[in-house]
Amino acid sequence: MSTATERRLSGAGSLALEVARGGRTGLAKVTDMAWRRRVFRLVVGLWAAGACGVSCMVDSLAADANYEEAAVGTYTLPDVLAGPDGRPATSAADWADRCRPHQLALLEANVYGRRLPPTLVSVVGDPERADVTLAGGVRATRLQVRLKLAGKPEAPAADVLLYLPQSGRPVPVFLNLNFKGNQAEHSDPAIWLTRAWLPNDEKSGIVGNRATEASRAANARRWPVEAMVARGYGVATACYGDIFPDKPDGRAESVLATLGRPVDGDLAPDEPGAIAAWAWGLSRILDWLVRQPEIDATRVIVVGHSRNGKAALWAGACDERFAMVVSNESGCGGAALERRNYGETTADITRRFPHWFCPKYSTFAGRAAEMPTDQHVLLAMAAPRPLYVASAIEDRWADPRGEFLAAVEAGPAWKLFGIEGLGTSEWPPVDTPVGGGRIGYHVRSGGHDLLECDWQRFADFADRHLGVVEPVAATGEFRPVQQPLPAAPPPGAIVLFGAGEEPPAFTSMAGSPIDWKVENGTLVVNTTNGHANHIVSRARFQDADIHAEFMVAAEAHGNSGIYIHGHYEMQIYDSFGVEPPTEQDEGSLYRFGPPLVNASRPVGEWQVYDIRFIAPRRDASGRIVKVGSVTAWLNGKLVQDGLMFTEPRSPYIPYRHGVTDYLRGIESEMRRTGRGPLFLQDHGSPTRFRNVWIRPL
Repeated sequence: MSTATERRLSGAGSLALEVARGGRTGLAKVTDMAWRRRVFRLVVGLWAAGACGVSCMVDSLAADANYEEAAVGTYTLPDVLAGPDGRPATSAADWADRCRPHQLALLEANVYGRRLPPTLVSVVGDPERADVTLAGGVRATRLQVRLKLAGKPEAPAADVLLYLPQSGRPVPVFLNLNFKGNQAEHSDPAIWLTRAWLPNDEKSGIVGNRATEASRAANARRWPVEAMVARGYGVATACYGDIFPDKPDGRAESVLATLGRPVDGDLAPDEPGAIAAWAWGLSRILDWLVRQPEIDATRVIVVGHSRNGKAALWAGACDERFAMVVSNESGCGGAALERRNYGETTADITRRFPHWFCPKYSTFAGRAAEMPTDQHVLLAMAAPRPLYVASAIEDRWADPRGEFLAAVEAGPAWKLFGIEGLGTSEWPPVDTPVGGGRIGYHVRSGGHDLLECDWQRFADFADRHLGVVEPVAATGEFRPVQQPLPAAPPPGAIVLFGAGEEPPAFTSMAGSPIDWKVENGTLVVNTTNGHANHIVSRARFQDADIHAEFMVAAEAHGNSGIYIHGHYEMQIYDSFGVEPPTEQDEGSLYRFGPPLVNASRPVGEWQVYDIRFIAPRRDASGRIVKVGSVTAWLNGKLVQDGLMFTEPRSPYIPYRHGVTDYLRGIESEMRRTGRGPLFLQDHGSPTRFRNVWIRPL
C-alpha cells in the first residue's frame, strides 16, 4: 500500500490498516463490536487494494460468528414446492410447468440475478491435443482449447483443460472452475499458464495479480486427474477469473460487459453478478464439451468448491443439460440454509464480496427470515437429476449441518417424480456418506478444501446413478436414400401425410381436427401468436425411422420442428450458410446437440430429414435406465450420429407450452407404455410438409 493511501486514513481507517497488517492480533485490539464491524468493512477495502494480512483478519471475523446450535433459534422455511399462488406442486408435471419456474424466478430476483442468455461459443486458434502418460502409468488424452465466450471480438476467452481416458467410447466428464489457473491444477508442464486477473497469493505463485511459473501444481491436491481418469471419467476445468475477475470492480473486465449488462453505477436489484457469470461460463464450456465425440453429452457433471460451488449449483439450476450437480463446501449463498444464522451470514458475505450476488440479496442482511426463498430451493432445482452435497466438519464458517439440512428439505422435489431424496434426516457421522436416493451427502474430517477423498465419493455416486444408464441398442445400419425427392415410403411404413390425396393422419393439440391447410399437395403450418398450434399424429410408436420432407419460409426464420414423442425436437430453421451451426440451427436435436455439419438448403427449396429414433427406457418409477439416441440425415449428410439423450430439456415442449387435457393423457400413456406420437411444430412460420411417414422398429 502506498504512503499516500496511509496518509488518507484516520480514526477507524488507521486502525483498519493496523488490522490489515496485524491480522488476528490487530483485530483483537478492537473490543467494541460496532467498531469491529466498521473496521472490518474498511479492511475489505484495503484487501481490494492489495493490503497484507487480510485473510487472517477474515479468520478472526469467522471466530466471532455464531457456532452454537442453541443460538440458531427456530425458523420456518418457504415451501419448496409452492407455485405462484402458494399451492404446492402435486405431480412432476405440475412442478415442471408451474412451480419450478416460480421458485427459479425467486432465486433470480432475490439472490443470483436474472439468467444470462446463451451465446455462440467459438474456438480461438487451434485446439491442442496430445496423448500423455500420467503418474502411475495412467494413459490419457489431454486437450487444451481457448473458447471465445460470446459472439463479439472483445468478448473474454477462457482456456479449457480436459483430460480424457483412452477408452474408445464416449465417457462421462466432471467439469469445474478453478481459482488459480489451469496450470495450478496439475503438474503437467505443458498446461497453458493462465492470463486471468487473480487475487494475489505469493505462496501460490500469484504475484501482481498474475500467475507465474511458480504457481504450477499449487492446487493439484484439488484435482486428482489420475484417479478420475483411471475410473473412466474425463475431467475438465477452466479458471473462474477468465469469466469474471474476482474483485469488486471486476464487472468491466467480465463477460457481463460483452453481454450488454451495466458495469458501473446503480444496478437494478436483479442485476446478475459474478456467481451468475461463472455459472453462465460453465454452460458455455458445456456447449463445447457436448460437441466432442469422446464425451458422453448426457453425462457431464458440474462440480464446484466454495464460491465455485455456489456457481455450480446455480449452473445446475439454470441448465438442465448437466446430468448431475455437485456442491463442495459452498456454504452461505450456496448449499447452506440462510435462516440458520450459523457461520457466515448474508451480511458477512455481501460486505466482503459485494460483486458476487444481485444487489437485492444484500438487503436481506440481518433479515434472512424475510427472504421469499432459501437454499433448499436452490438444491431442489436439480430434481430429478442426481445431487451431491459435501461438507467438512471443521469448516464451521460454511455451516456443514446447514448444508445437510438443506439437502433434507430439498427432498420433496424428488418425491414428485417417485424418487427418494436423501433418504435420511439424521446427520451422519464424519466420513460416512449417506444417500439412499437421488441426493447424496458426506461430511469429511478436516477443514475447507477439496480433496481426492471427496472426488472419490462424487464418482461413487455418479457410478450408481449415471453409470447404469446405457444406450438402447439400435437395429442395423442406417443409411437412408434421400434422392430423388419425393421419396416413396418403404414397406411397413405408416404414412401420416403423403401428397395430399388422403387427409392428414394428425389431430390438433386438443384431439380435434386440424386447421392446417393442404395446398398443392403440401401441408402448411397454420401459424398462431402463441406458437402452440402443433399437430399430433394419431399413430403411436416407441422406436422408429421417421421421414419428413419440408420447405422453410422466410417468415420467422423458417422456424418449425419435428417433435418426436413431443419431447425431443429435431430443429427446422433457415440456417443456410450459418457456420458453425448451433443448437438453434437445422439439423440439431434442440438443447442436446448441434448438427455435425450444416446441411441446410435455402428458403424455398425442398429438404428432407430421415431420423432413426431410439426411445429411452424407464423403470416402474419413471426413471430412465437406458438413454435414447438419435441418428439423423439431412439432405444427404449425416447431422446426428447416435446422439444420446435423457429427460427432455426444452421449455417449449407441447406438454409444457400450450398443454391440453388431451396432451396430458398422451404423456401419461407414454410414461406407462413408452409409445408416443410425432408432432409437427407451429413456431410462427408457414413451413410446408409432404411425405411424412414413420416406420416402427
